[in-house]
Amino acid sequence: MAASNTIGIFDSLPEYIEINELQQRNTIYAQKTADPAAGYTAIATVFAQNREEVAWEEVSDFVKDATLAGEDRRFYEHNGVDVQSVIRAAVGNVVSGGIESGASTLTMQLVKNICIQESLKLQGTDEEAFRAEYDSCQESSLERKLNEAKLAINLEKEFTKDEIMLAYLNIAGFGGNTYGIQAAAQEYFNTTAADLTLAQAASLIAIVQEPGARSLKTPDNYAGNQERRDVILGNMLAYDMITQAQYDEAVAIPVDEAFVTPTPPRNGCIAANDYARFFCDYVVRNVANFESLGADAESRLDAWKTGGIDVYTTLNMSLQQVAYDAVLRYAPASETRLELGAVAVSVEPGTGRILTMTQNKLFDNSEVPPGPEYTAVNFNTDRAYGGSSGFQPGSTYKMFTLIEWLNQGRGLRE
Repeated sequence: MAASNTIGIFDSLPEYIEINELQQRNTIYAQKTADPAAGYTAIATVFAQNREEVAWEEVSDFVKDATLAGEDRRFYEHNGVDVQSVIRAAVGNVVSGGIESGASTLTMQLVKNICIQESLKLQGTDEEAFRAEYDSCQESSLERKLNEAKLAINLEKEFTKDEIMLAYLNIAGFGGNTYGIQAAAQEYFNTTAADLTLAQAASLIAIVQEPGARSLKTPDNYAGNQERRDVILGNMLAYDMITQAQYDEAVAIPVDEAFVTPTPPRNGCIAANDYARFFCDYVVRNVANFESLGADAESRLDAWKTGGIDVYTTLNMSLQQVAYDAVLRYAPASETRLELGAVAVSVEPGTGRILTMTQNKLFDNSEVPPGPEYTAVNFNTDRAYGGSSGFQPGSTYKMFTLIEWLNQGRGLRE
């Protein structure tokens, strides 16, 4: 019955799918001193998805084995489709009208995750299309399962088994906005994918089937995570991936506050270096102007959303800290007797390179700033880049600067 009803559907399905570039973190750097040769320091990470892609050799063997034991033990034997599981799902479909779990191979799960990631690109621009695409990626139907199967077969022709597993480990969701094994290792255990222990690796792979119920973001999920983790450890023992001693040691470790080491990612300019948050905001608002990212503003913003970009700026942190401290000393953010604003911005003559950018208010772009000493308005810039309508320059506007400005054809209201 399943064959006669679906063979035509299968033949009409698309065959090609690609492992596309995934969304990753962008990092903004500033110069340590006036000399670029002295090196750079990271001042902020900005991302739509918390992910850092890693290579095959940067992933612990415990993770790879736990993935096989928990998700697809015949992964290295099939061609993308586990026939036994698909037949079981087809029979279940006839009986129940839905799709039973367990029919998806690791390759088919990768196909599903690619579909979800493609739908997420529409989020924020076309919500209706996003929701339709997202829901179709997770629809419980035999047609969708067949679609995943056919695309999985194609992936197996185009990529090696190791490449497919690595792609899965880099794309999988681990709860909330955390994607990929590296970001999960960093956030939940303050370590890397390469250094995960057996218990940690199994605990992370326990998340991927039900991130909402098993992620380690909340203690409410710890019991569910441990239950699934122990099943994975038991499978690893049964498949001779680990020894009895390794199993006994790992399963004896409870999933609790002592086991998990929460290290939430610092995302956005509100979590940037204390001295450089307004400058970070200025950089992000300039992304549409970065010609190296694309031919036009739209392509540049798309590239930024995909991420994985390192931005090296001209901000001089040794000067920035001095400027920041001086502004707050002479124009404190806590002043309430008058609306007091002050900035200190230094621009290199001849190049326009920004060396310092600071002001007397503390950066906070949340919907409700915690107090009057906080703002998201950058007094150094104009409205297009997060600033205000401008201020009268007063006596700091020296006459020879004004004359040169006018000589260059600029106006008094610019």
